[in-house]
Amino acid sequence: GVTNKLIDEIYEIAIKNGATGGKISGAGGGGFLLLYCPNHSREVVVRSITENFAGEFKRYEFNTRGLQSWKI
Repeated sequence: GVTNKLIDEIYEIAIKNGATGGKISGAGGGGFLLLYCPNHSREVVVRSITENFAGEFKRYEFNTRGLQSWKI
């Protein structure tokens, strides 16, 4: 009940291309689909999603203050 068909399709493509998990954050018309891409799979995951869907990607990393993100 927390996803929709579009989110499910994006998530499925991400997993098929190297992401190992994801989490939805936010509500309503805005928010994030946070994907974990281990090793060097990030570029492949981003490419596979952008070939099929519009959106904005932000890079993130966990550090001593929690989570930090920036636009890529």
